[in-house]
Amino acid sequence: MHFNPVLSEKIMMRVFAIGDLHLESGTGKRMDIFGEQWRNHDQKIFESWEREGRDTDLLLLVGDTSWAMRFEEALPDLERICRMKGRKLMLKGNHDYWWASLARMKRALGHSIEILHASSIIINRVAVAATRGWVCPNDSYFEERDEKIYRREIERLRLALESLRGREQEFDHLIVALHYPPVNQKHEPSGFTELIDRYGADVCVYGHLHGEDIPNGLTGLQGSTQYYLVSADSINFSPAEIKLSGTEES
Repeated sequence: MHFNPVLSEKIMMRVFAIGDLHLESGTGKRMDIFGEQWRNHDQKIFESWEREGRDTDLLLLVGDTSWAMRFEEALPDLERICRMKGRKLMLKGNHDYWWASLARMKRALGHSIEILHASSIIINRVAVAATRGWVCPNDSYFEERDEKIYRREIERLRLALESLRGREQEFDHLIVALHYPPVNQKHEPSGFTELIDRYGADVCVYGHLHGEDIPNGLTGLQGSTQYYLVSADSINFSPAEIKLSGTEES
């Protein structure tokens, strides 16, 4: 889906993404046990966005946001994110144990953070369809018990994408947002990439990979889709800009 540029004086909406903030939320869980690069990582993220971000930006938060176990415990982290510039969209990661019902989260967060969970949204002619995703078959981490969850997450992505059917005239770009990579370590096709191709997504963003797994991430142009790995340590703890032409603030 490609945009036909039109000269305009409107402010351009930029799109950024980052995942795996792994905020402490008073749990005492320090990320620097995974490497010196994680020391004061939250400060790096928030200071970077304060410098770079604008109120007109769209920021995708692709899961593993807080180490909290209960929603009430995650609220300090979520309130911190609420104060970040721009419009925030958040999806669930495998470590977001605090995740509550959508109704409860919406009541608490209002419009400061919008939740995407097997659903989609259109903002300024950019459509975002999202689900958590799961480890893919033939990955070294994949076990027999993962098959059921993998199939369920494929169906959730299909529902998110299908919710955009009939609304194609309302958007010029389609982003698929996941927490897990959409492929295994060999980058073999999966149910996720089949949907990404079928629905013509321009971009796929995901996180989850850390440390020595980062080089195994699928990035760059594959077919007609640009893939971005945006786990915090893979992008030096600074939200990555997702390049889209012609996105403007309405």
